[in-house]
Amino acid sequence: MFRKITSLTSFFSFIVLIITSVVLYIVPQGRVAYWADWTMLTLSKEQWGDIHICTGVLFLVVSILHIWLNWKPILAYLKKKAGEANFTSPAFFISLIITLFVAFGTLLELPPMKQVLEGTQYFQAKGEEKYGIPPYGHAELSPLEIFCKRMGLDVDKAAASIKNAGIELESTKESIKSIANKAGLTPKELHDIILKDQPQNKSSMKKEGGDSNQQSGQSGAGIGRMSLGQYCAKYNLDLNTALGILREKGVVVDKNTLIKEIAGALGLDSPRALGNLLNP
Repeated sequence: MFRKITSLTSFFSFIVLIITSVVLYIVPQGRVAYWADWTMLTLSKEQWGDIHICTGVLFLVVSILHIWLNWKPILAYLKKKAGEANFTSPAFFISLIITLFVAFGTLLELPPMKQVLEGTQYFQAKGEEKYGIPPYGHAELSPLEIFCKRMGLDVDKAAASIKNAGIELESTKESIKSIANKAGLTPKELHDIILKDQPQNKSSMKKEGGDSNQQSGQSGAGIGRMSLGQYCAKYNLDLNTALGILREKGVVVDKNTLIKEIAGALGLDSPRALGNLLNP
């Protein structure tokens, strides 16, 4: 009975892990998901992550129990009839080589691991295009007055815009997320409402992010805040070629380096100017 429960629990937890792994593979980056209040099957990114972690721990525990309960059969499988260790069989070496290839191939960015990693960068870039990029990390948690101060917006006009939209506002000390949730909106949608009566926001957004389009979520948004890997995935550029071009220019970076940092190192006026260099 105990063996059967252990085996079935291992099987079901493995199925859940497959599902959560697929969801977390395609989910937008954390800051984008929180800004857009992203959900799938009514669950947020954080909730999917929590399920993945706890189910992973369950799978680990029952796997250890499964090995303990079946230790003798496992040893028997690894041994020849003569009692010698079966560590010279083709199956043993093939399994070991496959595992090491995936582990070290990931670090060396070899195919197909490289394509798997580029796939998640592709989905992240698509998420940024669809949902937009927050002005700064966890902007949705900022009180309205702090948010406006950081964005260079008039807090009184922001409060008026919110109230005119029929949204309850108790205090400017309420967080963007709290105000949005009460109205059934995402933080991004509330942000759009706040900006309606503040035509001067374009200049303030340029000061904050270097590109006013970063706040709108339109095509090309947030280029400066992309990593080189995300940028190459979005614009169908070969990452290794881009790295080679930058090395020739005396800039040694990796796929995780932000575009704005690369542009700064090259002395370019804006992150967008980097495109002319990488894709002449």
